[in-house]
Amino acid sequence: MSEGTDQRGGQPSGPRAPTPDAPGVGANPTLSRHIARISAVFDAAPIGVGVWSVAGELVHANPVLGDLLGADPAALVGQLFVQYLDPVDLPGVGRLVDDVWNHTRNAFECDFRCRQPDGADLWLRTHVHAVYGPGARPEYLVSQIFSFLDCRADRHRRARLGSEAPALLWATDRHANPVSANDRVFEFLGLPSGSGELATALLETMHHDDLEAARPALVDAVVGREPFQFTGRALRGDGQWRWLHHRARPVHGPDGAFDGYAGVSLDVTDEQLERRALEEVRGLFESVTAAGPLAVVRTDAVGRVVYANGRWARLVDDPDLRLTGLGWRSVLVPEHVDEVLRRGQLAVETRQPFVLRVRARDSSVSPDLIDPDLDGRYWAELRVAPVFNPTGDLDGFVATISDITAEMIADERADQLAQVLDAGSDFLLNVERNGTISYVNHAAEEALGVRVPAAGEDRPPAFLMDVLDADSFEFFHEVVDPVLVETGRWKGELTIRDAERREIPVSALALAHKNDKGRIETVSVVARDISDLKQAQWRMRQLATHDYLTGLPNRVMLYERLDQALSRYHRLGQTVALLYLDLDRFKPINDELGHHVGDQVLVVLADRIHAVVRDTDTPARIGGDEFAVLVEGFEGTELLERVTRRLIDTISEPISVDGVSVAVGVSIGIVSADDTITEADALLARADAAMYAAKAAGRGRFVFAAGSAPEIDVRDDPADTPDPPDPSGSSRGDEPPDPAAPAAPGPPAP
Repeated sequence: MSEGTDQRGGQPSGPRAPTPDAPGVGANPTLSRHIARISAVFDAAPIGVGVWSVAGELVHANPVLGDLLGADPAALVGQLFVQYLDPVDLPGVGRLVDDVWNHTRNAFECDFRCRQPDGADLWLRTHVHAVYGPGARPEYLVSQIFSFLDCRADRHRRARLGSEAPALLWATDRHANPVSANDRVFEFLGLPSGSGELATALLETMHHDDLEAARPALVDAVVGREPFQFTGRALRGDGQWRWLHHRARPVHGPDGAFDGYAGVSLDVTDEQLERRALEEVRGLFESVTAAGPLAVVRTDAVGRVVYANGRWARLVDDPDLRLTGLGWRSVLVPEHVDEVLRRGQLAVETRQPFVLRVRARDSSVSPDLIDPDLDGRYWAELRVAPVFNPTGDLDGFVATISDITAEMIADERADQLAQVLDAGSDFLLNVERNGTISYVNHAAEEALGVRVPAAGEDRPPAFLMDVLDADSFEFFHEVVDPVLVETGRWKGELTIRDAERREIPVSALALAHKNDKGRIETVSVVARDISDLKQAQWRMRQLATHDYLTGLPNRVMLYERLDQALSRYHRLGQTVALLYLDLDRFKPINDELGHHVGDQVLVVLADRIHAVVRDTDTPARIGGDEFAVLVEGFEGTELLERVTRRLIDTISEPISVDGVSVAVGVSIGIVSADDTITEADALLARADAAMYAAKAAGRGRFVFAAGSAPEIDVRDDPADTPDPPDPSGSSRGDEPPDPAAPAAPGPPAP
């Protein structure tokens, strides 16, 4: 784009001068035709669209862009693109434009200066792409503004998110050395925030073995400037080793140059311990259920052995023995020989293979496998498939037999393990493919009231939907089931119902058991009651959002409610007002009677305030002796006046504490939201200023902020006479503020 003059500052801006092949719209017939064809499309678009010549001149602006720039679209034609850029961004944007001319990119993004309705700057993100002509040169550029949120304010919010996030966030230089981190990192390391020992401390806290194991991959990633991740132990500031999962990706500057890495570290200690425990159980299960060697047999149509592979030597006493004729019958116990013959006939009729577990004689098992505890009997799994010739006649059978004695022993041990699990406090359930529950341990049976019918028992089966609440059941089918099909494992939180139909939050692990075709047959669910954890989390939320002394919402929650209320006001027109209360003559109570008396007075006053306001209103304590009440959905200022007068009367009533009667007053500032107020700070500042006006007018009264209602209340009661100045003051001071010093309360520092 061309160099031009900034219409706001009158100074030349822009890194690029016009070129001979960069004509405006009048000299470019192709551009004129394109504008004529597409202007209607652009004008109907709900986004801000501008068409610019390659010289950087605006040749067409749609109505949305005109509104964003505060001018008629026709009056904007001829304006230069650089006039709407921040001078600080010009060099970087210039390089991006050069890339377009050099065919190394055909689109870029930059901040674009628009106007707020009040004339203030509004920085929006614009996307610019080139439209090429037949000569493979840009014919014109199109800028599009999709989001109307101030991008710079958004960056500020994202910066706050990074500093306040519960995860460990960090950044490195080009050599992957940590150079900055959020407060959580310093808390983990036990260092003061912003300590210069960050890089050294991070490396020293990592477990040497884990770091060395990950080093080759890390070096390769850093050299190639590729993303990386690894998991390792780190020594926390309290001396405990914690497993951290580190993930990082490369960060590039506006010019595309590599600046380093941005990373996050998550504490996965619990997951690592659970994974290792699961691996140990899986390893034990695999070791005790490993199948023995397979023997393969081919018979003719009447069952005579015509081929047996050499693996029979591992199953029979005599390695030289070769099964011939009907010799296989001597391997099995008589009752299972009859069952094999019956199932073989059925397999021929159905043309389907069958699997049968059979017992083998002692003489058919190698002596080194004999276990005296098995009473001379060993188990084998027989798999038999009928074989048909091309004409469809039976040609014989193919069978495999494997020693599953160890598996049977493992089943016994599994029963023992099940008894151990049955004695645990976690809930264990096996759920079949149709949703019926086929097994529950004792804890689940007692707590959830689930009974699995015994064989032959006439009892209706229990289903998974009987255990989960409606939302969790829907979540299980919509989310958990697909994950189990894909990965075979899911971990998360669900809500189950106990025998009294009360909800119990649980941390659940679901494992899918699939058949040889990969289809899920059974799902095992292990669930742990986390009611205490949820209660602790709720208490932490209460501590973070409520005043510890009075139990009222604190400044944090008030700001959340104010933001929500202002959003409803601007979207739905629901009225919003804020009452700012500052106690009169409270400081002498603290000074003369002690803070313990002052605290009891505040608790009583908080209860009185809570009793006066409506259930839909939000009373909050926002300072030492300062309170606020957020009021929504009122039809006129009469309601505000009634509530305010009741607050003044109620608060002014004497209070008896430790045998001493004390009395305080209150000054109240009132402000109603209007279209000029978009942020909680602005509403609070007006209410604060109105409160000071009430104090200046004599205390014990209320004042509406300018534009909200009559500014000072009028009362016939002689008590309306202004109080003399209180020499002791309050915690904020009872004198009105300096008019030159704007009141600008904000949310508490994180």
